[in-house]
Amino acid sequence: MDITLEIEGVPDRRLAEAIRRSVRLVQRQFARSGEWRVTISPSETRGEWDVGVRTPSEWHLNSFTDTIDVLPAFMERTLREYLQLPVTETPAVGS
Repeated sequence: MDITLEIEGVPDRRLAEAIRRSVRLVQRQFARSGEWRVTISPSETRGEWDVGVRTPSEWHLNSFTDTIDVLPAFMERTLREYLQLPVTETPAVGS
């Protein structure tokens, strides 16, 4: 499974890398054909984030209203829900 990840508006490089690690973890654990595209960007609504997941057959859009440091765990959980995999413990940012 190929996942293209686009991260916009996350100024902390460690946090952006933690998001990338979460996505790679799910990608390694799941073998599925096709290309997936995941985008994270600040929402037009203050304090929210938009997370889009384009699968080979569908497009999903979620709004996220928690603090930015929870984005890595949110991304892993969101991808697992679309892939129907069990959720694992995600390391904290900076680990």
